[in-house]
Amino acid sequence: MSQISQISPNSIWKRLRNQEIDCDKAIELLVDKRGGLRIDLLDEELNYRFFHYFDDRKSLPPIIPLLLWHGYFYLASPHSLTSDEIKQMSNATLTGIKNITISSESYLLWFLRQNLPEPSDIASPIVNPLTGANEEAHLDEISEIYLSQALDQTHRINALISVALQHRASDIHLEPTELGLRVRYRIDGILRTTRILPTEVSRKTIVALKVMSNMNIGESRRPQDGRISQHYVTADHLDLDLDMRVSTFPCVGGEKAVIRLLPRNKMLTTTIEDIGFMPKSLEIYRSWVSQPQGLIIVTGPTGSGKTSTLYATLQLLATDQVNIITMEDPIEYNLSNITQGQVHEKGGLTFATGLKSILRQDPDIIMVGEVRDLETAEITIRAAMTGHLVLSTMHTNDAISTVARLKDLGLHPSIISEALLGIVAQRLVRKVCSFCSEVYVPTKEEVEFLNIPAQDMKYQDWHKGKGCEHCFGSGYLGREAIFELLNVTPQVRKIMAEGNQSKLLEYLIEHGYESFVHSVRDKISTGITTLEEALRVLPRQMFTDIGC
Repeated sequence: MSQISQISPNSIWKRLRNQEIDCDKAIELLVDKRGGLRIDLLDEELNYRFFHYFDDRKSLPPIIPLLLWHGYFYLASPHSLTSDEIKQMSNATLTGIKNITISSESYLLWFLRQNLPEPSDIASPIVNPLTGANEEAHLDEISEIYLSQALDQTHRINALISVALQHRASDIHLEPTELGLRVRYRIDGILRTTRILPTEVSRKTIVALKVMSNMNIGESRRPQDGRISQHYVTADHLDLDLDMRVSTFPCVGGEKAVIRLLPRNKMLTTTIEDIGFMPKSLEIYRSWVSQPQGLIIVTGPTGSGKTSTLYATLQLLATDQVNIITMEDPIEYNLSNITQGQVHEKGGLTFATGLKSILRQDPDIIMVGEVRDLETAEITIRAAMTGHLVLSTMHTNDAISTVARLKDLGLHPSIISEALLGIVAQRLVRKVCSFCSEVYVPTKEEVEFLNIPAQDMKYQDWHKGKGCEHCFGSGYLGREAIFELLNVTPQVRKIMAEGNQSKLLEYLIEHGYESFVHSVRDKISTGITTLEEALRVLPRQMFTDIGC
């Protein structure tokens, strides 16, 4: 906290000392009837004068110095101070103590202003001093506070990244508009606009970002890709790595930039138990990854969590006894105990050429970032059939259609069936906000749409979020994956080898294939998510195609 040599010019304490107002009026101006505090009218010198009596501020209750008048410190707090707390502070300051009640909201906003990061630093998520939990509300307020401290364009970018980290954002969008540079954060899969930076700093901000990403600042007519690696310090003083992928795209008004945030600690602490597998599906998936050879494909659209699933799996498998090599485009996280390769098509290193080289590196487990063409598919299949466990991804709508996509690439059905251990299709759904969750009674139409038998209905388990400051009024906080698993059993392998997609689908339905609908229905009926959210990520057709 900075020491101020003079009384803040607009402070109420100054007006009180100048006898412009009396003490009662001063308190009335500082704290309204609902406990709201005018932070801008507080005095920094008074703040310093009070807290310098205490070596460890963490030992104090949540308090804010308001006034020092006639031998008394007037302290604001969201809690009623105990007699022991008052005695402790009175003995340390040699003054009397008077307690003024304020709202928790006011205290938190004051706390945020007192703990501003250095402009050159990336700030970690904020721990709410009243609850001990990460503070994820106040997106607009924190953005305004941090941006107001920025000294130049680099500091402004650090401020935007800090706000994104504190609100679990996966991406930052910087879009030129007529009004200025629009800043949007993707939080739980949904874009949220925070503010528009003035037009005079729009271009400068993009140029600074390109410099930080080692891009060509003289080239604005074609898209570019770059990367930033920085550190940030958590609330418990851990120094963590933050990787960021940056891409620019020429558009009307200039260049749009998108920053993908990749906090390494978050990925390294994610296990396959954390991702969202139901117990039965997790057991099946674990049986696949314990095999010495075969192909596992994780499929889904962009942003469906495929990378998290693969990296969590690789960390489970990474031991000193196995050699794991990956071929990725791009490498999103650097993992220990794993050899990671980066596709570089201009230099001639493609998935296919990289895979050929990997097979000469004595691998036990191989991860191929994506199967995009026949050559890559053939080498991937061959690796899976010659004693290697291979993991890869594809972009398909569901698990069953992945088999058809492999055939479309030119692979023979018998080879596909022989190599495959299983296919995981996944999506990410938002979870009901734990802060504002309340019991929700589903309508008859919703129950019929999900085809839930009456004897299985547990109305008390259905929940919806009514919307609060923590979830930005959406009713959702955080995300979890839903899965469908195609387990290649001997009978499935036999049907798959015949190349009859319709027969495969019929067999799976007859034998209780658990599709996306089964997974999302379980999560809806246990209060994890809602039907509305399920329909946001899954086409209605899925609820009728496979017997749900």
